[in-house]
Amino acid sequence: MAQMEMVEFGVEQGQMLQVLMRHCQTMKRQETRLRLATALLLTAFLATSLWLQFHSNTSTDSFAGAHTEALKAKKTHKRQSVHLEPKSKSSPEKQLLEWYWRNESPYLDNFNLKNATELHISKKGLYLINLKMSYRIAYGQCQDNTDKIMTLEVNVTQEHSNYEGERVILKGSESMLCSEYWLQSMTLSRPIMLEDNSSLRVRIKKDNFKFVSWSETTYLDVTYL
Repeated sequence: MAQMEMVEFGVEQGQMLQVLMRHCQTMKRQETRLRLATALLLTAFLATSLWLQFHSNTSTDSFAGAHTEALKAKKTHKRQSVHLEPKSKSSPEKQLLEWYWRNESPYLDNFNLKNATELHISKKGLYLINLKMSYRIAYGQCQDNTDKIMTLEVNVTQEHSNYEGERVILKGSESMLCSEYWLQSMTLSRPIMLEDNSSLRVRIKKDNFKFVSWSETTYLDVTYL
């Protein structure tokens, strides 16, 4: 009986030893594969780092070159803007608004205000035109026309040697109720390419003049883009 138990114990010990040896062999193979995978990952990482560094340097050089060119272009292009406000003595007979400089910029070589009614553009280019017209009906201006609907009209015109007479480049029309103390405004805006030596004027209907609000809420802005 004792011998049988010893034999069985020896068999079990042998089997355990075989299992342990197979486990060690498996671990060695996994360790070898892990080392190989780690080496491959490190190689790929180094290659990717070198590629990114190369392209980063190339992009930086390209950006620096483009930035330098942009700075050169900016030095040769001066963005200029004028802000004009109307004079209350504008002539209804001529249907022209007269303007004055609200604030002069140190760079106004693109603009010249002639006869208070004509904004002269000396340089060809893209310009943004903003016109705001404000209207106010004072006491007594609508006593005979209570609840009458009026039409407000305003045009910005351009005159140039390429065109026959003036051409309308910006136009606005709105209805207004003729009621005492009524307030209303009209805003027009447009980017437009203008030829050099162009002249801009603002024309409104003759019967609209008495309703114009001669204040800073009425203005003409022209910006060279």
